[in-house]
Amino acid sequence: MLEAENLYGSRTKDYEYVGLELNETGPPKVWYPWGKYIVIQVSQTTANDTRQAIFQIAHEVVHVLSPNGQPITNNLEEGLATYFSKIVTDRDSGDNSYSLNSIQTTNYLKPYELVYKLITYDPDAIKKLRMIQPVLGQISKQTFIDAGITLADDIIDELIKPMEY
Repeated sequence: MLEAENLYGSRTKDYEYVGLELNETGPPKVWYPWGKYIVIQVSQTTANDTRQAIFQIAHEVVHVLSPNGQPITNNLEEGLATYFSKIVTDRDSGDNSYSLNSIQTTNYLKPYELVYKLITYDPDAIKKLRMIQPVLGQISKQTFIDAGITLADDIIDELIKPMEY
């Protein structure tokens, strides 16, 4: 969590992070028990697969930075979660191909590529955006303008679209 905050800005305080658990019946996700709490759930596969555990936890940590209370978000947030999980998994597992291979045939590849373009254009873009609008899932085209990020309009439009899961 600390690494994500250092890279992308402080966690919002609207939801209290209360822990990590195995999702017994489904994929990794964050969920919101008891109102203003947030929990990371990882899939059962992580119990015996360290790379998968690192990848899933790092991905979900980004959602904990600025929860929106909803089960869906935009391409910016999902792309950043995937981008961060790749950085952490590559480094901590020593396997630089695992992350990209994991997303190659999924709907997460496009958001990842969009965020890669954004961060290549401006490494501090996420912090700049979150200084204007702290919740990633609520960042708009106006947020980009207010933050002084002049990335191509078509990329911004795609980043702020809802993720197609």
